[in-house]
Parts: sequence; structure tokens; C-alpha cells
Amino acid sequence: MKDVRTVIWDCDGLVWFHTKDEPDVVARALGIKEVVEFIYEYYDFFNNFIGHFKDKKVTESEIYKLIEEKIPILYFYQYTPQQFLKAVDRVKFLTNDFNEDSLTLIKYLSAKGIKNIVKSDWLRDVQEDMLKVYGIMDYIEELHCCDNSHLKCNPLSAERIIKKGREEQYVILGDSLTSDIAFAEHTGIKSIWFNHNGEKENNTPYKPTFEVFSLLEVMEIL
Repeated sequence: MKDVRTVIWDCDGLVWFHTKDEPDVVARALGIKEVVEFIYEYYDFFNNFIGHFKDKKVTESEIYKLIEEKIPILYFYQYTPQQFLKAVDRVKFLTNDFNEDSLTLIKYLSAKGIKNIVKSDWLRDVQEDMLKVYGIMDYIEELHCCDNSHLKCNPLSAERIIKKGREEQYVILGDSLTSDIAFAEHTGIKSIWFNHNGEKENNTPYKPTFEVFSLLEVMEIL
């Protein structure tokens, strides 16, 4: 893809992976004893996040409302949604595994003069902090997160990112078919689906331009 000048990166599931014990760690940090119930509600919140904001901007007030709705156990422990998010933030480096291939790849792309930007469906402060610690932020020229913005599944999310008439110069690299690859289809750009170790099947209507099982394979494409 010789015309590509900008790679749009995802974060979760690409630069880092969430470990399976994440909700357990958060529960312990909050002192919640009903761990099984908390885990169910924890995943209910995150699994409904994209659907809730699919057709509207993400705002802090709406996030708090969704947390109150999906994680009612917090009320019984007298925790606010803000305290819950802070707890998740505090343990993030205990519940994420860094994908070292992402640093190798972004250094390679930067050396080739390819611009690297991030479009994330999570909050800026958290993502920026992690990208800095992992050394990725040194190579990121723009960071677009969901704060008061649209998720990637919404066509409006391309505003201020994709320049009209130059779609051939962009490619998005991500692990989510319904988010990253959907973004590519509604913006008319190319896409690289990172199907980590070939663990997923594509049962969606979205068709990535390329599929890779390791980020190092991207070097062969770009």
C-alpha cells in the first residue's frame, strides 16, 4: 500500500491485552465481597458501552449513568461511578499485558515517515497515560479518544481525522471488526484486522482489507 501516509491505531486488544483477572482485581481494590455478582455487572457495563453510545457522543455524565444502571452493586458499597473509574484506572497496569510488537511496529512505521495517530473508544487520560508508560506515545502524532466525541462505529467519528479526498492515504489497524473495521468501511479507507493468533472468526458483515495474526506481519504490508 504505497499510498498510505497515516496509520490509525486502536489501543485495547492491539497495544495491550486485558487479562482475565481484571474484574477480580478491581473488586479486591474496592473491597467488594460479592465477586461473582460484581464480575457479571462489570462485563455488563463494558459490553454495553459501545451499544449505549453508538448513536450519540460520549460524555462523562452519560458514562456515570450507564455505570449506575449496569453496576448497581456499587450503590450498596456506597461507591460513586467516579470512584469506580478511578479504581479501574489505578489497577490498569496490573490487568494489562503489553504487546511489545506494537512498539517494534510503530518504530518501523515512524522510520519510514508514516504518520501514526490513535483513535480510541475509551477515555483520553487513561489511554494517554498507558501509551506514555509503554513508550508508544513518543511516536503518536495525534490522540483522538471518546471524550465528548463519537465512537468509531459512528460515521461522525471520522471528523478531524480523515481528510476528504485523501482516503487512500489512510489505513486503520485494530482488533475489532464492529469498531475498527466498521470505521474503515464508513470512511472509505483501508483496514488491517489484527486477529491475534487467529483466535477469532469473522461472523460480521465487515470485510477488512488485510488480516494479520501478528503485528509484525504489518511490516510486510506497509
